[in-house]
Amino acid sequence: MKRRITWGVLLLITFLTFYYWMPADMYLYMPVFLGIAGGLLCFLFLVQLFADFQDIDEIKEWDRTPKYWYHKITFLFIPGAIALMVIFSLHYTALENKELKQFGETVPATIVDGYYRSSSKSSSYKLTISYITKKGKPVRTQKEVSSEQYKAASKGQHVEVIYSTKHPSLVKILLGEEMIREFTGISSRNINLTDMSQILDMSGDTILYTLNKISYRWIVADDDKSSYVNEHKDLYMTVTPHESVTYVSLGENMRKMLQEIKSSGFKQDSATAKVESEGEEDGMFRLYTKGDLKLVVRTKALEMDKSNSSSGETSIAAMAKMFNKEVGLVVTMFKN
Repeated sequence: MKRRITWGVLLLITFLTFYYWMPADMYLYMPVFLGIAGGLLCFLFLVQLFADFQDIDEIKEWDRTPKYWYHKITFLFIPGAIALMVIFSLHYTALENKELKQFGETVPATIVDGYYRSSSKSSSYKLTISYITKKGKPVRTQKEVSSEQYKAASKGQHVEVIYSTKHPSLVKILLGEEMIREFTGISSRNINLTDMSQILDMSGDTILYTLNKISYRWIVADDDKSSYVNEHKDLYMTVTPHESVTYVSLGENMRKMLQEIKSSGFKQDSATAKVESEGEEDGMFRLYTKGDLKLVVRTKALEMDKSNSSSGETSIAAMAKMFNKEVGLVVTMFKN
């Protein structure tokens, strides 16, 4: 009986150590190893709590030694050991996320390179990133990511990373909708016509904040703070407060905006009603009205203007080169 009490105490201490008392400096570096080790130790002490094998020979000579019923059920604890391994590993991930939310700093970063290894049993995806901490320390490191994050990344892409000021080695790349929502609270969506009409009436110092509440991550694209770009979603916008808003979308965002214009109650001006069919979008020009709002909608072949690129000026064409797209939907909203 005393031996079983000892095994029970060891089981309790082991679980508390691996689940509650594990120092962050350890689980940050080897979460999977600690998860496996914790699960195996708990399995060992759990088996002994029930079976109380006296020595190793009772196990080695399993077929020769008479067994009680509680010896025979020890194999039933194997699924529990596997479950504990998973629980410990997931718990360490949750602790990492909790620390990043509490002590995290967000800084710009660049994806330097990518690496993946695939086999019939598993796949591994890694990205090499480079960034500078808030204290000015340059960092270059490789981080394991999910397959979705890896597919969303490209060499030279500008992203953001969040690192812990308490444990700087803890870093995660803010890449992918789920990761962004986890650490920023932003559920990214497409800009719609209602957003454009609200931005039209805003003062210039609130526009960037508003855009970043809609989708992550907008930045100012020029010195006079009238142009904004979102590389993550292939979006570009210029704003003259209380006068006009011009929104450029590419790819899938372009098709969604066209669909919204058709379903939002805007009526096409009779002067442009006989413009080319819907399938001939390149070169399209249309005028829509709804109340006191007007929309000028056109598609434009976006070619890089070399004369402007050297001067550092930001243009729609420059955005097109950045996104590697050729045709964009340009929507300008203004009031009568």
